[in-house]
Amino acid sequence: MLCATPAPLPGIGSHAREVVIRAYETLVGESPSLAEQNRLLRVEARLGQNALVPAIVATPAFYNKTAQSDPVGYVTLAAATLDQFPSQAEIDRLAERIVVQGARPQVLNRVVLSLNPPGSKSAHPTGPTNPLYRALQQDVLVNADYYSDTPSILGATLGFTNILGVPGLGVSSSQAEALARRAGGSWETLSGSSAGTASLRAYTSNAAVSGIATNYGYPVKYTDGFPIEFSWPVLPSSVSGDDFRVVLNTGQVVTALAASITPNFEYNERSTVVILGYFGNRIAPGQPGAIYPVKLELAHSRNPLKLVGPGGVVVSAAGLSYGDGVTPMTAYNPGSGPKLVGAKLSVMSTAGESAPAAFSGSLPNDGVSLYGEAAEYRLRVFTSGGFSPDGVRSVYPTDFSRFFRLQTVDADGVVRWLTETGVPYQLPSGTITVLGLADLGPAQSSYDDSYVEDHDNQIDIVLSGDEAAIATIKAVQIPASGSYSPFYNPGGPGNDPTPGVPYTQPGPSLTQPVINALADPMTVTYIAPGRAGRFARYARPGS
Repeated sequence: MLCATPAPLPGIGSHAREVVIRAYETLVGESPSLAEQNRLLRVEARLGQNALVPAIVATPAFYNKTAQSDPVGYVTLAAATLDQFPSQAEIDRLAERIVVQGARPQVLNRVVLSLNPPGSKSAHPTGPTNPLYRALQQDVLVNADYYSDTPSILGATLGFTNILGVPGLGVSSSQAEALARRAGGSWETLSGSSAGTASLRAYTSNAAVSGIATNYGYPVKYTDGFPIEFSWPVLPSSVSGDDFRVVLNTGQVVTALAASITPNFEYNERSTVVILGYFGNRIAPGQPGAIYPVKLELAHSRNPLKLVGPGGVVVSAAGLSYGDGVTPMTAYNPGSGPKLVGAKLSVMSTAGESAPAAFSGSLPNDGVSLYGEAAEYRLRVFTSGGFSPDGVRSVYPTDFSRFFRLQTVDADGVVRWLTETGVPYQLPSGTITVLGLADLGPAQSSYDDSYVEDHDNQIDIVLSGDEAAIATIKAVQIPASGSYSPFYNPGGPGNDPTPGVPYTQPGPSLTQPVINALADPMTVTYIAPGRAGRFARYARPGS
């Protein structure tokens, strides 16, 4: 009988072997022997890239050196390294197995398989995408913002892990809270009068597999979310996970499983792409077992990501990158929560304030819808992730004074701060009134914790007043301390976090310079040939 000859292993000095060595050194703190390198290469060749880290975690070296030969410490650290969230009872049970049976390779391997069973990670998806997702790939941009004259990546970071694509999750399920917490998410305690009819998104930032298929094209499970902000809007039909490469501190290069403009559905947004995949864990950089991104690269491919710039020019994004290959790019790093990557002041317009029908649940949410004719100007802040008071709860249109203040500088250099809504601030050049926030959810007579907004990367600060005074606005500040609250991204703890589970960090205090686009709004409209007739109405009367 003829037997297939195993494929030869990558040679000494090859890239594949160097990645195995670096990953082992990162997690164990010493170099692997040649025999161990070969074993890990065979595991990776047989089971795929996602098998490398579990194989290293299952080694006696990881048990003895990284976990210091402590059974409970080993199981706890193994789970965190593998981005799993077992109960304390499960940790104790697996640790007892090690105590009884010894820290032999077979025993450690069974522990790792219990924590990270086969099939818990999605393979790279193939085949046709979800029909509803295809509506997000239509090449329609209307009054879409750009933030500079040249294309670039303004921000990119691992936002949160493991909570996108939770099997069985649904607000009607009695197991919903348990499933959300088991995946490492939070579950909000709602106190508002509408709690009984609240949607799933009011309770948790976790997303069901079905929702991921609708929004990202494929039913991938337990994935991480990694938002990427561009200075120009993207051409939606060119968005594909295959074009995004995430370099990890282990040396591994991960290709995204899926990508989408979600949740930036509106035709006047679309400058952010969120990619899904397995990009690290929640251990803070510098701690044992930490895995995190250090660089993002846009690949050269047959159909690269494209960006649309001033005048409708379309350019390839291939070759753009973000990160230096060393500095952690993760919201689990202290001080690295969500921030602003841009802010732009313009005359109010509702052009492009619509989206494909299946994705219009949070519309209308623009300044005119909320504040009527008083809405004269818009200061749009561009965020590095969906902003939330705690990671789950929505931002209310009435929350300006909780999170923001605006800096004005007059002709004499005098600095003033606008801190309240509904107050006509008298400046030498005229008045400014902050009406409130928009580009969240539809107007309501009042807001409570059942309210759900769009959780995208834009928040509008809506203003009225004299243009000369409006033009003196030079910066928007998120103080994030004292009487001001910080923002969290959707990986935050909520108001009832699971004990022992790490959540993303709050955002820092920052001051973002404002681009004055009162004379030139710095927007672009691009509609693919043949679609103009279907998208003829983008603005309501009076806009």
